[in-house]
Amino acid sequence: MLNPARALVAFLAKPHVQTGLALGTAAAIESNQPSLMVRPRTDQALVVAGSIASGYVVGSAYAQVVERLPVRSPIAIDAVAGAAAATFVSTIGPKIESSRPGSLAVTAARTRSYAATTALATSLIRQGVRTTEPYGRLARSATGVAVASALAGGAFLYLKDRLGRYDADERIPPDGSDVAWTLAVGTGVAAAVGGALMAERKAATASASALGRMVGGPAIAWLPLTHALIGGSAVLAGRYAMDQLLGKIAASNRSTEIRYSESPGTGVVSGGPDSVVEFDELGLQGRRFVSEASPGERIDEVLDEDGAMDAIRVYVGVDSADSVEDRVALAISELKRTGAFDRSLLIVGSPAGTGYFNYIPVEAAEYLSRGDIASVAIQYGSLPSMLSTSKIPLAIEQHGALLRAIDRELDQREPADRPEVVLYGESLGAQASQGAFTGGGTVILDDLGVTRALWAGTPYATQWRREIFGGGPGIDPSVFARFASIDEYRNTPDEERATIRYFFLDHHEDPVTRFGLDLAYRKPTWLGSADQRPPNVSRTQRWVPAVTFWQSAIDTKNAATVIPGEFKALGHDYRADLAQFVSVAYGLTDVTDDQMASVEARLRRSEVERAAKIADGKEPVE
Repeated sequence: MLNPARALVAFLAKPHVQTGLALGTAAAIESNQPSLMVRPRTDQALVVAGSIASGYVVGSAYAQVVERLPVRSPIAIDAVAGAAAATFVSTIGPKIESSRPGSLAVTAARTRSYAATTALATSLIRQGVRTTEPYGRLARSATGVAVASALAGGAFLYLKDRLGRYDADERIPPDGSDVAWTLAVGTGVAAAVGGALMAERKAATASASALGRMVGGPAIAWLPLTHALIGGSAVLAGRYAMDQLLGKIAASNRSTEIRYSESPGTGVVSGGPDSVVEFDELGLQGRRFVSEASPGERIDEVLDEDGAMDAIRVYVGVDSADSVEDRVALAISELKRTGAFDRSLLIVGSPAGTGYFNYIPVEAAEYLSRGDIASVAIQYGSLPSMLSTSKIPLAIEQHGALLRAIDRELDQREPADRPEVVLYGESLGAQASQGAFTGGGTVILDDLGVTRALWAGTPYATQWRREIFGGGPGIDPSVFARFASIDEYRNTPDEERATIRYFFLDHHEDPVTRFGLDLAYRKPTWLGSADQRPPNVSRTQRWVPAVTFWQSAIDTKNAATVIPGEFKALGHDYRADLAQFVSVAYGLTDVTDDQMASVEARLRRSEVERAAKIADGKEPVE
């Protein structure tokens, strides 16, 4: 019978395993340096696990290649390979890494340098231990203890240096016990995944041998089939579990909440009297949205004025109709029914994955416009944004179809009788909104009659934003600008501010605007020299292939942890600046400082009230 302990020792004795583990350990320690956001220890454990896995794969793969070379001295190969790769990175790298192919080549050389250096170190250690073999077990043990002590000390100093970067950034470093916990748990997770992969390989090999004996033919010929069967079964099981989870999330986002269970009594919102869409079909987010429309009395109270109108809110749920065309047709019918086209301002929003359309910018605009406003959004899914990336093409198609339908409707009116059409999108909603303009420059916005826009936290992958900031045909650079805060906008010269109509609100430290797959192999511009980095970006974080990718991936998940009523301007939380940006982006500047302060206070109060309503729970399912 196989002895597990002996099997583990035999596994750890393999040179390529030692190289992989050494590089994985170094990657795990690197992952403790600062990044864009503060991570809870459970999330840091996931970063550690991903970093270990990445380091192990690179180190082990390199060492296995060297092991297969017909050479007597792998140590010499490691030394030459490491030196050559490091030289390439330092001399040729800066000249070519700005391009994607160049960055791939530089990162390949960089990882080869890491792997070769690690392999060289492990080879030298093994060589040193072997030299004690003639002197007996005691000598070998003493050498092993000395090597282990040296490695532990070096790892401790290495980790201490990475944690010391928090002090240099004037941040609070993680607690020592938390660091130990994340390293231990992250290592355990990585080991569990590695063990599962090894078990799959052994099971596939054993199954292939069995098929070879029963059916005939060499075992290796059956190996692809057995891998496919075992791996495919695992994938199907995982897919089933994920489908069940997503189904529960989607069902939750379609459920009815106690405080949002009754149709609004006003006819100026969807789901109300005479509405062509059913209140029950608006979904959880849609029912909240239309129920929170600002009545004229509250607007007057906030502004200390008289004569405000009831704001119009139009919303069409994904369950309101089966197709994009039908949902857009319902939205147009609702805009007509509510008199939205007779208002001065029409906000066309693209919601996030669940159908969430941020209340704050809409509510702020309702106050600042004295209720002479309508807003419209169409839901395209029922899952959180991070699980809705597959819905982006549908969201883009739907948003573009809605804008074109609105433009056709307004073309039938005299210019003086048309509302000003403006856009709002946040996070995945911003990507979907801008996706409708890909390849059209800024000219397409004028073609569609869109006069102004405000996008907050636009994801890094958004193509249209890259196009317009990169320059090109059909782009007027004077009409758009990117700001990280309202202070940045106010510090912009008056002559530049006067022409801006399309606003990008992106925090420098927002990982949603920074995270992309290319972080695994390409150094981003925001991690350039410390003195040139944007505000709120760590001055000490160092880009490390794969490690920075894992850090930023988890940072993206944690980018918007909010407390109701406590508005911040940090990460993916844009609440603190939204009212001010709504004012300047939509030209709603006819307010005093006291009125703006009253609006912001009411927005905080509204958020607390909404949170209390949501906390009351959902209707029981019969």
